Amino acid sequence: MPYLPVTSTSLRVLLLTGPACLLAACVDDLPVGQTGSETDTTTQTTSQTTETSIDPPSTTTEESTTDAPTSSTVTSVEPTGTETTTVEPTTATTAVETTTDDTSTTAETTTSTSDTDASTTDSTTGDNEGWQPPNCASVTGTGAVTFSFDQGATLAPMDQQIQPVTYTFGLVALGKPGAMLAGSGQQILASSDAGCSWHSIGAAGNPNAPAVRLHAAGETRAYAYGDNNEAIVRVDDEVITKLSSPAGQDGIVGLGVDPGDPDHVRIGDSAGRVWDSVDAGMSWQQIGIPAFAGSLAYRAAFDPQDIDHVLFGALAEGVLTSHDAGEGWQSAAGLSPGNSNGFNLVVSPVDGDIVWVEGLDLEDPNDQTQRHVYRSEDGGLTFDAVIEASEATLYNGNHLFPHPTDPDVLYFVFGSNYQAYGTDLYRYDYGTDAITLTHNMWHDTVIAFLPSDPSVIYLGLSIEPGGG
Repeated sequence: MPYLPVTSTSLRVLLLTGPACLLAACVDDLPVGQTGSETDTTTQTTSQTTETSIDPPSTTTEESTTDAPTSSTVTSVEPTGTETTTVEPTTATTAVETTTDDTSTTAETTTSTSDTDASTTDSTTGDNEGWQPPNCASVTGTGAVTFSFDQGATLAPMDQQIQPVTYTFGLVALGKPGAMLAGSGQQILASSDAGCSWHSIGAAGNPNAPAVRLHAAGETRAYAYGDNNEAIVRVDDEVITKLSSPAGQDGIVGLGVDPGDPDHVRIGDSAGRVWDSVDAGMSWQQIGIPAFAGSLAYRAAFDPQDIDHVLFGALAEGVLTSHDAGEGWQSAAGLSPGNSNGFNLVVSPVDGDIVWVEGLDLEDPNDQTQRHVYRSEDGGLTFDAVIEASEATLYNGNHLFPHPTDPDVLYFVFGSNYQAYGTDLYRYDYGTDAITLTHNMWHDTVIAFLPSDPSVIYLGLSIEPGGG
């Protein structure tokens, strides 16, 4: 995970990046039970079966023990390859079969019923039906972005290699068919051929605080901002315009665009304030009232279908929700009997009532059980825990990616450079309660979906120096 430089605001940054370390025990960014080069696959659940298969000849297979009499786990590990794991309750019928080898290759295009529903279009997303899958066997121009036809089990090879330290935290498909943007390192990259080739279009703001998180806003427009800093830019047809952030030292923690007007954009800052612009970010005014007092926000999320619906995930405050552009706020129920941290949250682009949160129950003294992924069906007013720490590796801020057409599906990520662990890309289906995962060698990953067929995913890759 990235480390922020120490500045005069180091206390504020510490609170923003690791409050659980202040209010609860910390954990390393490593799966529970992972020590050195060994993998502990002990399972805590009693109703699940986990299977992992991988084909490389150098792979060794270990059978783990489990204290769950109705479960079994078979695991094979290849640190530099990919692996696929299917986690299913006994009542689930979902399964994933993949084939991998030591060299990343482009997988054959597959289609699944749940991933090919036609998604609606508007002025900020464009014509999804005009999009075609990448028509190439490899990616040229960058080592920061690739694609996969099999949920990340195999990745298209790239003609370049990113070097430590490189973070790719922004990746979006635009409304214009084939047009994509990525925020990697200190650069914004562009593609016009559905991710087959990439080129740099310029610097992403301040070199010390680049604007790398991207939000699509029309045929050829996107906004990019720096996480917890004041960097913000607008990209129009590969032309970058630097904007002034009203958040100042409080930093931007989220951005949303009016689905009917790409000039109408809002940001949320770490102080819980919402700022509004109707001229594509050239000027700003604060609207509503702050979501809280005396706390700090980790993330702001705007409903892709309704910009007035906004949520903050905050230190000790959990989640606060507004349906009237910040005129009033309501604390969410169900995260904890007391205080909680809402680290990351997203609103489903297909159903604004569905909100996902990754957070920590501060009332739970057990560091192994206090993190959860929660789901809301009422726009963020109440939540239920749907993923436990025993089912996936959760830390203070897993990346979350809601499926663009299926409100029951969430992708989320755990990545670490410790012992060159790599990244686990999880797919959770609320309808079946099944979790599947694929593994890659990179130290962090963000994803985007092919607009016309979400079964095709793009991956933005990050790399850090090898950890000890």
